[in-house]
Amino acid sequence: DDSHNEIIGAKENTEKRLYAERLRRAERHELFSDSSSDEEEEETGQGGSKGPAATLTEAEVRAILGEDYYGSDHRSSSRWVRRSARQPNRSATDAKHVRKLVDKLHMNDADMVVLKLKKYLSDPDTPTVVINAMLEALAKNTNCEALYIQNFNEGVKDEQVMQLLSVLQRPECRIWCLNIGETYNVQHRTWEKFARGLKKTKITHMYASEHTISTALKDYIRDVIRDNRKKHNMHVDPDNLDVIIQCTHCWWNPINAKVLRPYLENQGYEHLLFDKALQGTKDAPQYSTFNGGHTGAIP
Repeated sequence: DDSHNEIIGAKENTEKRLYAERLRRAERHELFSDSSSDEEEEETGQGGSKGPAATLTEAEVRAILGEDYYGSDHRSSSRWVRRSARQPNRSATDAKHVRKLVDKLHMNDADMVVLKLKKYLSDPDTPTVVINAMLEALAKNTNCEALYIQNFNEGVKDEQVMQLLSVLQRPECRIWCLNIGETYNVQHRTWEKFARGLKKTKITHMYASEHTISTALKDYIRDVIRDNRKKHNMHVDPDNLDVIIQCTHCWWNPINAKVLRPYLENQGYEHLLFDKALQGTKDAPQYSTFNGGHTGAIP
């Protein structure tokens, strides 16, 4: 009888703790209902309000109950995978380095002309809420010409890729060079929409990882951005050479344009044509950038 009562009591305690967690999540949703993220939508299976009866995932149950429910035998199971329990929220956008980036974009700071996000957002697990804040600021920026937004797999998903496309399609946007490599959590159909939408942008030089898009889609994108080179001359303007030499790690780097050779020689930049590491060619031994920050995948 005592053993039976102990089992009943343990079960009741478990149910109480799970229900309390559901209530806590419901209250948290109400507090941050205006800043829902992709991660929150994935947990519920759809957007909208989460009530007290919202289903907890196995990972959340594990985090709440720990040893009370999951013993050492369960943890040693080959099917058990450790997952991050971090949930991004609006406080992440208040971080000093995030505010610095957003402010620089709003002010059209000179550092934003060639924007390599890893210089400001060094954490590859940067959440979507931070990437969204950056994209919103980028939408108001008018001096950025090159954007390196690679290897943000927690922060850049389908919604962010489409939001980026919307920014690139703005008439005021000056971005013509884009590196969005090592972006794995984006569906193929989203990449297809992005590729078609590039026709309405100024993008002339780009890199996306071959193992995230098909060969056919890569060829299509390259055709589109080649055609875009008729729209403007920012990628071959001798007066824009200081920007052009920083646009590396693309499928084809703008510094290689034959029309620029005399100007590269006159300004002492000709040696850059032979610097495989700096340009990010396939057989380059290491990464290298002009203005800091990891560039991500080498094309």
